[in-house]
Amino acid sequence: MFDFFKRKQDTSTEVLSMPNEEKNDHANDASKIGFGYAATESARNSVQQAAKRFAKPSTYTGNRNLYDSGGAKKQAKLNLFKDEAEVIDPYTGNKLVLTKQEARMMYGDEWQKHLAESDHVKPLEQIYKDTKDNVWATTDDINNAANSYDNIRVSSRKFNNPKRSRTNKEYVENEEYLQSKGVELTEGGRQIAIRDGEIAEKSTSKQINNASTKNAIKTGHEAGKYGAKNAGVTALTMSGIMNFVAVVNGKKSSDEAIVDTIKDGGKAAVTGYAMGGGLTVVSHSLSNSSSKFIQALSKSNVPGKVITAVIVTGDTLKRYGNGEITTQECLIELGDKGLNLATMGYSMAVGQALIPIPIVGGAIGALVGSALTSTYYNNLINTLQTKQLEHKERQRIIEECNKAAEQTKVFREELEDYLKSYFKEYKDCFNEALSSIRFAYQAGDADGIITGANQITRKLGGQVHYETVKEFKRFLDDDLIDIL
Repeated sequence: MFDFFKRKQDTSTEVLSMPNEEKNDHANDASKIGFGYAATESARNSVQQAAKRFAKPSTYTGNRNLYDSGGAKKQAKLNLFKDEAEVIDPYTGNKLVLTKQEARMMYGDEWQKHLAESDHVKPLEQIYKDTKDNVWATTDDINNAANSYDNIRVSSRKFNNPKRSRTNKEYVENEEYLQSKGVELTEGGRQIAIRDGEIAEKSTSKQINNASTKNAIKTGHEAGKYGAKNAGVTALTMSGIMNFVAVVNGKKSSDEAIVDTIKDGGKAAVTGYAMGGGLTVVSHSLSNSSSKFIQALSKSNVPGKVITAVIVTGDTLKRYGNGEITTQECLIELGDKGLNLATMGYSMAVGQALIPIPIVGGAIGALVGSALTSTYYNNLINTLQTKQLEHKERQRIIEECNKAAEQTKVFREELEDYLKSYFKEYKDCFNEALSSIRFAYQAGDADGIITGANQITRKLGGQVHYETVKEFKRFLDDDLIDIL
């Protein structure tokens, strides 16, 4: 059973240790771990900052003031009346005046039909609902779009007051409600209101989407610069110390040491920019995922930790895959790097506490911590390799391994049974639905085809928007539904 740990070229039963000339340079590994950890932590901090910047209230009630602008509505009225020109309500055809006093004095009990009021064409509550899950739009972005020219219209108080949080289309097409509120529209007023609603919908959506795109790019760039700085300085510090030692030991000239240090810092900065920016954008984008699992991965910075682990262990796995090192050597290197990766955060924190120079203290702590960890780990490996296990102890371990293998077999069988039953349920559903679709197609039954497709959609947890061809046509004609 110990063949698993032998050299590929060796046929003896002796477990060999890794020759010194083939060992990885632990200091270089520490540098990779250090700047990878620094970049990952930078991304985590950037994600936290992004979460604060793009946070939105959980409810619309009590937070309307975040999206409303009294100044914008006031300015819209003043712009209409600034030349003392006659102002007409575009929906009711009534003449409008600027102040309540004028309206009461000129029109008495009918004053509400003539008092000018500014209205958000697309209601603020609807805008809130449409944007509350947009992780890249700030409340200021939403406020600017909500109070832009295309979304504010001046109409009479009689028209505006009953509208509340209804869209223009919902409002003007509800004849019964309009009659109950005494709202009378002109022949073309209804169509003007619907057209204004369509313009407002497209304009506000476009403005918010543009702002979101710019915010994502800007946030990624800023996070990338922050990551590049932290990773670059960490690598420069650690590489500088290592190269200084190499010069003292006569292994490098001073010129070679300077070139290698700058090269290490440059590579780390480029990697830090990519990791810092990319991880921030991806993690924040996933922070509002419908999947709680994805949200948890994002918040715990798992993507960053995985990338750091790949950076650290990639070279070892590549050499093992190419047959350059044995299984035993691969496992020893991975164990060393894994232990370093696990303890690096604590080492950097201690170093920063002892040397309170931003980033530099953490880099030195990482280098010292890595050296201590690697020394301890290698001593432990050497002890385990050279010590001969007593016969009884060896037999006990073998027995435990056999028990573990049996338990693993049971777990595997249980898993296979579960997978078979799980996928059978979906397979049966798909077979039934596809058969229905095929027969419906042959019979020319379009509704039947839709029914079969909806069966699959529901099984996969999707949302069904129509059941018949008639409903499908209505769905396509509905401008308020965003199929994307």
